[in-house]
Amino acid sequence: MSASTTTPDATPPRRRRLLEESPRFADSFGLVLVLLVASYFVVAAAGDSNAGRIVSMLIFATTTWLALRASQVKRRVLRVALALIPLATIIAIVLVLIGNEDTAFIVNKVLTILLVVVAPVAILKRLVEHPVISLNTFYGAVCVYLLIAMFFASAYSLVAILSGHQFFAQLAGVAPKDTPAIDYLYFSFVTITTTGYGDFTAVTSVGRMTAVLEAIFGQLYLITVVALVVQNLGQKSRLGRRMEEELQKKGDADAADAADAAASADVAASSAADE
Repeated sequence: MSASTTTPDATPPRRRRLLEESPRFADSFGLVLVLLVASYFVVAAAGDSNAGRIVSMLIFATTTWLALRASQVKRRVLRVALALIPLATIIAIVLVLIGNEDTAFIVNKVLTILLVVVAPVAILKRLVEHPVISLNTFYGAVCVYLLIAMFFASAYSLVAILSGHQFFAQLAGVAPKDTPAIDYLYFSFVTITTTGYGDFTAVTSVGRMTAVLEAIFGQLYLITVVALVVQNLGQKSRLGRRMEEELQKKGDADAADAADAAASADVAASSAADE
């Protein structure tokens, strides 16, 4: 007669509870990174046609939602984003289809700003909360680096539109709103990586200073945040060490309480035996 045996779950109760409470796509920064890279190629391949703008808006909206989901923002913020992102995307798509390009352009920029401003802040906040510096931490840091480049690409476009002058010296005669979005994105990545091909150069003083700021900020981010993450991969973060110390103190206190209870039980048993 054979008895069936079940293997007990070796996962600690606290970790098992955290895993059960973690939402879907939590810390999925690798997937966010893939979507970001894919969005660049989509923008390059689709161009500024109506179909290209619609596809770009859809992938930007998806990336924004996933970045907020992976960052485990508060549920109230996630609900607002879940309502705002699809609504803004639908409005922008409808405006593109009916030919209202100016309003569609503004709504599209709102979506882009939501991605390049809100998402990096949410990701960085989540990375600081990682108890162990893992590959997901590294992926998240790289996502922020790419989003910084997207932020400056949007800033260059905004500088051109607000000034009413063409941003690039090589595109003189082209209206700012007719400048392809991929040109701003390309120039931003060439600048943040300090590659400097020279095929696009800023013509205005504000544009030049913005490019200098991006180059400096991009390099500082690489040599500080990304370098520290790579150097400490697999190690506990400051938060992780603090959590471990608190758990150890709690474990020591529980052990002391158990010892006191055992000693009291022994005394009670000895008293009962003497009687």
